[in-house]
Amino acid sequence: MVFGRLAGWALILLAMIMASAEAVMALGTGAYNGLATSDIWTLLVGPTPSFAAATSFTTLAALGAAVMAKPAWIVFGVSGLILAHACRKRRARRRAFHSAY
Repeated sequence: MVFGRLAGWALILLAMIMASAEAVMALGTGAYNGLATSDIWTLLVGPTPSFAAATSFTTLAALGAAVMAKPAWIVFGVSGLILAHACRKRRARRRAFHSAY
């Protein structure tokens, strides 16, 4: 759980850095298109996954293509929030009925 929390916070921090960098670059002179998730994927992993393959999961392929087209800071931020929330510390629940053991 600690690793998941740390990874979630690291993704949130990375998303904040990406968002501030995009804001600075957008305010500069010239046209700036933004940094898509597919660009980050290509930098980190290599080739971008092909969602155009003929599969029976067309909605899943469309969802994957839509995620890759989103700005990278949004995808990293949302995935970091989900990971940090799923791996958070939870209090022990008080049970109304205790077992005999």
